[in-house]
Amino acid sequence: MQNITRIYALSKRNVILRYKNSLVGFFWGFFKPLLYLLIFIVIFAAQFPSVNNYILYATSGLIFWFFFSNVTNQAIGTIVGSAGLIKSLNIPPVSFPISELVGELFNFFLTLVVFLVVMYWFGISYSLRLLLIVPCTILFSIFSLGVILLLSSLNVFFRDISIIWGTVQPALFYITPIAYPESLLQGRNMFIIKCNPIYYFIKLGRGIFNDPIAPSNRLWAYCAIIAFVMYGIGAFVFSRLKNQFISTI
Repeated sequence: MQNITRIYALSKRNVILRYKNSLVGFFWGFFKPLLYLLIFIVIFAAQFPSVNNYILYATSGLIFWFFFSNVTNQAIGTIVGSAGLIKSLNIPPVSFPISELVGELFNFFLTLVVFLVVMYWFGISYSLRLLLIVPCTILFSIFSLGVILLLSSLNVFFRDISIIWGTVQPALFYITPIAYPESLLQGRNMFIIKCNPIYYFIKLGRGIFNDPIAPSNRLWAYCAIIAFVMYGIGAFVFSRLKNQFISTI
């Protein structure tokens, strides 16, 4: 219970600091995907007439991508940045990446509310199927937690991890079918796309919002396996390195 209270307090602090002195507060979380969407509409929409409801298609991918992008960028340096608290208050290091995830989940659900309201004018169909976004978000959060545990722990010992991630992340964005349909790619290129784990979560979330039928059980299984394998890797590396954090930072 004490750990939960601590994570809640850290998450609350992160959210408050992020929007302190901000004019529009959490709406910045929606403006960034909106800016990308406008660029996509200008550049790509006319190029993909086969995509049914391109605005909904692109936006449903963007909100998931920016959740992942934001939480990894913010959490990768959280152990190093919280060195003083870890040393002086003896707070478990894992509390800091988890608090970043919880804070970003809060922003994600606020953005999701705005998305669902705005997308009403662009043809989203309201139904009970939209409730599937909850287990989808849980699986994506488990996957993201595994990634940030891995990155934040390695960044304690190799500070260029954050630089490398800043280089890798844009590449992941472009090999994830967000602005373009996956049908555009064939053969070897499609194989590359399917090696990108984020592709499956984007596909799952987009299927809930945009497809006439619910995502297949196979896709749910893929996402569950990817999520728990990534979490297992991240948790294992973090647990093996955490005892060296204080002496290193």
